[in-house]
Amino acid sequence: MMEILNRMQNEDLEPEEENLDSDDDNEIDLPTRLQNINLDDADSLWSALTNDERNEFQSLLNGSTVGDIVPHWEPWWTYRKEKKLVEDLQQPNNEEEILNKCPIIKVVPKFSSLTNIKPAPSIRVNIINVLSAYSFVVRYFNGEVEPVEAVTCILNICDSLNSNSNFDEPDLAVEAVSQKCLQSDLIETDEESLEIMRHDTFLLYQGPNEENSLFYTKSALSDLIDIFSNAKSKSKIKTEARSKGDFSRKFPEHDNSHLPSLDLSKVKKCIKKLEFYLSFLNTCDK
Repeated sequence: MMEILNRMQNEDLEPEEENLDSDDDNEIDLPTRLQNINLDDADSLWSALTNDERNEFQSLLNGSTVGDIVPHWEPWWTYRKEKKLVEDLQQPNNEEEILNKCPIIKVVPKFSSLTNIKPAPSIRVNIINVLSAYSFVVRYFNGEVEPVEAVTCILNICDSLNSNSNFDEPDLAVEAVSQKCLQSDLIETDEESLEIMRHDTFLLYQGPNEENSLFYTKSALSDLIDIFSNAKSKSKIKTEARSKGDFSRKFPEHDNSHLPSLDLSKVKKCIKKLEFYLSFLNTCDK
């Protein structure tokens, strides 16, 4: 909502011919009216608008696409430093700054403390299946991930986590996610989005550079651990129904009522599996 209000305010600031017959000078401007308003409360924001502003808000909403209103999210895994035979020492190196924006890699138990059994070769390919599902869902929600909905969607398209499926070939691991997306009742997608997902999976798996190729994969798994942990916590909390104002009645809030209930025992197992994957990667050279 704030994005649209900011857009309205910017348009109002554009130079116009002065209307001498207007009595708008007596009207308090929008920023002043919003000073003591809780900006997280859409109903309070709505009540502070004039009728003309409400009509303008509705008009902008009806005439715009999501991309016009909400800024397009840029994934954190797109940076790649190509190896050069000769490095230009005078060229600024902002790699550290870029990598600091990635999800923080979690500390997990040593792999030797989790198992004495040598992992099957398919473990790396199973991780690719997870990366594909992760990259698709995070992009699908434009980087604004609601934990319960995100976990529900990830389990819906990721067989490695949902049903402990094993994959022998990377291409099959990625295409399994593509097919699940197309078959899903929770997700609407197209071939262009799936092609982006395939490329994202490649970017995540290759990492920011040759010397640190596992960095993005570890960051993604760490982010997933957080998402699943937050979903587990949020699923235990029962939200109380609150009275709805004019805005909430006019623009119903997106909620999780359409989603199937999360199986918390499965969520806990997935967290353990993600930690297992991350611990395994710590034993790998690259």
